[in-house]
Amino acid sequence: MIGVMLCEVEGVLANTNPLRRAALLRAFADEGIESSDLPQPFPLRHGVDAREMVRDALRDHALARDEGALTLLAHRADRHLTSLVRTGLTLAPGATAMLAGAASRCRLAIVTTLDRATVDSVLALAELDGAFEVVVAAEDVVMAKPAPDGYRRALERMRRRRPLDERTAIAIEPGDVGARAARAAGLRCVVISPEGGAGIAHADLVLPSLAGESPGSLDALLSIPAAG
Repeated sequence: MIGVMLCEVEGVLANTNPLRRAALLRAFADEGIESSDLPQPFPLRHGVDAREMVRDALRDHALARDEGALTLLAHRADRHLTSLVRTGLTLAPGATAMLAGAASRCRLAIVTTLDRATVDSVLALAELDGAFEVVVAAEDVVMAKPAPDGYRRALERMRRRRPLDERTAIAIEPGDVGARAARAAGLRCVVISPEGGAGIAHADLVLPSLAGESPGSLDALLSIPAAG
């Protein structure tokens, strides 16, 4: 049975894509890059950090080869995103209810590509401020997903608090990038994808949303063994 749930925020708890896009456009405008200079529409890959989103959007721009400029633009985009999130965002269907219910029977953690300030804002808006035992944000790791560093750090921090059985742990991600990270950390992974499972090779289960789900229903679908 599921004893630990580790979740991404973007695409799992909240639909941040519209705000991500707006934050990136603001960061590019700060640098004098017009939207007409970008692919239309520029891509947003689920589960990658701001730096990779910047790289994707600027793939045909000269700055795509300037690692320092990419890092600076990513920091600016993250700051804009934090500001936009504080004005409100759309929560993902069913996620808040499922996680609030799970908090009474599972240990919860966040492993995200968002920075901590943005995570704090999202959790406050979702009224889940105290639900998560551990938060591993973008600034807590050197290697972003698909590297497993974030998941490994979260599990390590949870073990320091009290023992856990990793066989009962699952990750919840919005796409294959995060699923690869979870799999590399030895975790089963549920991917939330309203578009279906195309292009998702590393998930144990793909669902359109968390609406109507619970730890019990995920147990049944994943056949998680009992702790021991």
